[in-house]
Amino acid sequence: MSHRTFSRLVLAAVATAALMSPAVDLLAQTAAQTPKPPIPLPADVVGRKKITIALFAAFPPMAYKVPETNELVGIDVDLAAYLGKRLGIPIEWQDVSYESAINSLTTGRVDMAFSLLDAPEAADRLDYVPYLTTGMQPYTLATHAPIATALDICGQKVGANRRNAFDAAMRKWSDANCVATGRPPAQVQETEGTPAARLALKQGRVDVAVQSSESIPFTMNLEKGAYVTIGKPLTSLRIVAAFPKQSQALRVAVTQALKDAVADGSYAAALAKHGLTANSAAAEITAR
Repeated sequence: MSHRTFSRLVLAAVATAALMSPAVDLLAQTAAQTPKPPIPLPADVVGRKKITIALFAAFPPMAYKVPETNELVGIDVDLAAYLGKRLGIPIEWQDVSYESAINSLTTGRVDMAFSLLDAPEAADRLDYVPYLTTGMQPYTLATHAPIATALDICGQKVGANRRNAFDAAMRKWSDANCVATGRPPAQVQETEGTPAARLALKQGRVDVAVQSSESIPFTMNLEKGAYVTIGKPLTSLRIVAAFPKQSQALRVAVTQALKDAVADGSYAAALAKHGLTANSAAAEITAR
C-alpha cells in the first residue's frame, strides 16, 4: 500500500470516527457546563507548570498522527486534553516506545504514561489507573477458509506481537485450551509488532493474527471487508495510565479528573468518537 493510499485511508477513518460522536471540543464544553472545585496537584508538577505524558504516537486509535497534517489524534490525546483543562495545567507529550515507557517513568523523564497494560512484573515500580478494557482478539482474512470459533485456532499458525507479550499470552492460551483438551497446539509465530503480524496474515504465512481489541475497529475501518474476527477476545486485560510509585499525589489527581470525565459524559463521548464503547472501564474508574 502506497503512502498516499494509506494517507487517504487514515483520513477516511478519522472522518468516519468523527461522525460517530461530537468532536473532542465537546469534551471541554461538557466539562465547562458545571463548575467543579479545583483538583490539587503536587508541588513539583505545579512548579514545572506542565504534566509530561508518555505516549506511543503510532498506535491507532490510542494515539497516532494523521499523515496529511501530522496532527496527533486519538483517544489518549482527547483524554489528556480533558485532563489538562480539568487540572488547569498544560500537557506535554513525549513519544516513546512501549519497551522504554517504564524506564522513562522510573527515571523521571515523564510524569505518567498512557496505554500501558496492567503488567504485574512492573507493579513494584509503578501504580496503575485502569481507563479502558482490552483483550487479545484473533482475526483472519475474509478470504481465508472459515475459522468459526476460538478452539478452531488450535493447530493453526498464529502471528503474535512479541513486543507486547502477545506471543507468550498466545502460547499460554494454547496450552490451556488446545493442548489440555487433546487438540494440537497453536503454532505461534513471533512478530516485531502488530503490523508485522497483519502483514504475515496478508502474505499467507500465518492463518490467524491476534491484536489488541481496542485497535480492531480502526483496522477494520481502514481496510473494509478485508478481515473477520474470530469469536471474542481470548484474554481480559486493562489498559492503564501508569505512574511512578513516588507520584501518588499526581495519580490521585488524575484519577479524580477521570472520575469527573465519567460523571459529565466526556469519557463516554471520547469512547464513542473512537468506536471504543465496548472497551469502557467507567465502573473501574468510578470505583477507585
